[in-house]
Amino acid sequence: MKFKIKVPRILKSVKYSLGAVNCSYLITGIILLLCGIIVLVSYKEYDLFITQKFYDVPAFAIAIGTIIIVSSALGFYAAMSQDFYFVIGYVAVSAIVLILEMTLVIIGYGLWNNVSSEIRQTMTNSRQFYGERIEHTAAWDNLQMGFECCGVSGRHDWRNGVPVSCCHIDYGVVSPFECTQTNAYTTGCLSALSEWLSYKAYAMAVTSLVVICFQIVNTAVACWLAYRTKYEDVDLES
Repeated sequence: MKFKIKVPRILKSVKYSLGAVNCSYLITGIILLLCGIIVLVSYKEYDLFITQKFYDVPAFAIAIGTIIIVSSALGFYAAMSQDFYFVIGYVAVSAIVLILEMTLVIIGYGLWNNVSSEIRQTMTNSRQFYGERIEHTAAWDNLQMGFECCGVSGRHDWRNGVPVSCCHIDYGVVSPFECTQTNAYTTGCLSALSEWLSYKAYAMAVTSLVVICFQIVNTAVACWLAYRTKYEDVDLES
């Protein structure tokens, strides 16, 4: 039995309402995709120090963003056809994506709280190859100069000589320049890098949380539009 419900004039069109919802849905996918790519690229510089878990979070965000972008085609088709089964299919996909986004938030916050413990061993292992393997030497020099830190826990980690990258060198300084325990940076690179990685994980989690808020609204509105196409007298628009 069909019945009519009074709705605001602007919302009477299922076609345009669902199209607007899907545009919002598409934007959230693009945001997640770009955020994941930016974070993933920024991690590459410190590849020798971080574990796979740090790559999993942005990779998961990229995967979700890709799913959203691809599935938005279903949303646009559902809006054009105004067919109940396509609309309800779109709602089902939106609900699945919402669950994936919640999972991303949980993983992101979990990693945010355990950054130091995740990278301590990898940094300790990598430091042992300083001066022996060029990739580890370059990575440590870039890390120590970039974050103005020294060693894993501090400058005392370098018992056989402190790398020059552990010290601040003013412009105009000429050789010989000696970096020692006295003039080396006091901050350990574990805490410096952990703080940076924590910020990235936190940013990913917060971005996902904001996207979830939009996604909940989008899914709710899509459900209402699916209901309208099934149980209300709706004038289909060409």
